[in-house]
Amino acid sequence: MNARWLVLFLLMFTLTGNAGETTRWGAKLTKATLENTPAPTLELPEGWRLCEGERDTGLNIREYYFTIETDGANVPAPVVKIFWPGVKVAKVYGGKCLNQTEDGHLEVQPTSSNPPTGFHSSMREGAVEMVVFHNLEGMQAGPYRKIPYPKNEIQAHLNYLFAAREMMREMGFTQSADLVDGQINLYGFETNFPHGHEDFPPHFHIMTMWDRWQEVQATHYILNDKGRILRNNHYVVRKGKQVKDASPVQPLGATTDLTDRTGKVRLLLQMLEDGTGVILRVPDMAKEAMIRSEDAVKSVDCFVRENAEAPWVKISTSRVTDDVVHGRLTVLTNCNGKTRKEVWSYDPNVVVVLKLEERTEAAEK
Repeated sequence: MNARWLVLFLLMFTLTGNAGETTRWGAKLTKATLENTPAPTLELPEGWRLCEGERDTGLNIREYYFTIETDGANVPAPVVKIFWPGVKVAKVYGGKCLNQTEDGHLEVQPTSSNPPTGFHSSMREGAVEMVVFHNLEGMQAGPYRKIPYPKNEIQAHLNYLFAAREMMREMGFTQSADLVDGQINLYGFETNFPHGHEDFPPHFHIMTMWDRWQEVQATHYILNDKGRILRNNHYVVRKGKQVKDASPVQPLGATTDLTDRTGKVRLLLQMLEDGTGVILRVPDMAKEAMIRSEDAVKSVDCFVRENAEAPWVKISTSRVTDDVVHGRLTVLTNCNGKTRKEVWSYDPNVVVVLKLEERTEAAEK
């Protein structure tokens, strides 16, 4: 290839090498008050377009989020002019707020490739990570638009999660991060359809994970509106992809084995036949633990027994209140005649680590 043709080839590659590629930017605007409002009007620079569909752009009682895109790769984020009369914007997430005026004019320069529509809090104890998704009526999207707001299921799954935390403490997994090669996750569910994630129907998770979501073994304990477990929609991910043959729907009474990176089974989880809870067994350990409730919407108990022949002994009862408007999570754990109260704070608009504001213990009344 002579020099002339080489130049022409390089020019054609430069002009066509990024053909079909797009650049996306997104941000969200939170309202100062929770209310139903019309969506704002956006004025986009030439060459940019608004992405439709609620996974990318949407409105609810708390926020408006949007995604814009243009042809080409790695295009710098533009400034978007926004007009939202009658609505006071409290804060912009995933972007810089510029030139805000009292009459509803503002300019936003996105700093995120997607609007930060998912928001949750996390805490870590030893090998156990807990993630709480903060659901708010009026923000449901995706499949949750089609059903009544699942307030009972939300309450039940919170009680189950914190009872499961007590169960993990009893079985020793919160004492050291080295007890599993990977981690144990206690996760909830979210109703606001973040980035198109259909976290449906209502459920809670107990899972093992390693390699940053590339290797996951996740139970999905599906709940009804009485807080009863219906089944386990099991989900296995290997090398970043779901393995269909290893992801069965398991009926009540079934036992699920969860391994870690070594391939060794770390947790044996058995659903109770009546849907009232889950038994945890650990290989080479006689002691067993269980989370169970006849009314999980009210509270969930944690039990232990020294071996499979011994009687179950209730050691704690967990009740949780999540004030999503103000970002305060209150956990009451009744144990040995005393009530332990934990109050955790968080920003209800973004992914954060829970901050412990108060921890007290007093005799039960």
